[in-house]
Amino acid sequence: EAKARELLEIDAASTLPEYGFRLQTAKIMLECTSLVDDGNNHNKERCSESAIQVLGSLLAENDEVIEVWYLLGCAFMSCSPPNPDSARHYWENAITMLTKAKEQMEHSGEDVACELEVIKSQLEEVTKKLDELGEEME
Repeated sequence: EAKARELLEIDAASTLPEYGFRLQTAKIMLECTSLVDDGNNHNKERCSESAIQVLGSLLAENDEVIEVWYLLGCAFMSCSPPNPDSARHYWENAITMLTKAKEQMEHSGEDVACELEVIKSQLEEVTKKLDELGEEME
């Protein structure tokens, strides 16, 4: 049975380094995709695939971290060729989660102005990515 690329080798997740370390590693791998230019995109693709696998293990461990959903969308767009359908899936989930978090904060009755600004900014960022994706697809 074939598994989604981001879920490969999930069984090995229990032997992996701490969550925060893997998240930072995935970010570095994504950064590398923008810096690597080896002509045939082989190294770029390896960085993208590795980031997807690391982020997939993080998602399997905790699917409530919005940043992981966002980064998976970015990782799929960094592939050669990009995978806009997968990116859209992850970014739409990130927007859903951010919207829910924003609504909960607004109704909490607590002073969360700073946190709300951060969430609004994140919503704008992910929405911008989806808008750009829509423009590319047209």
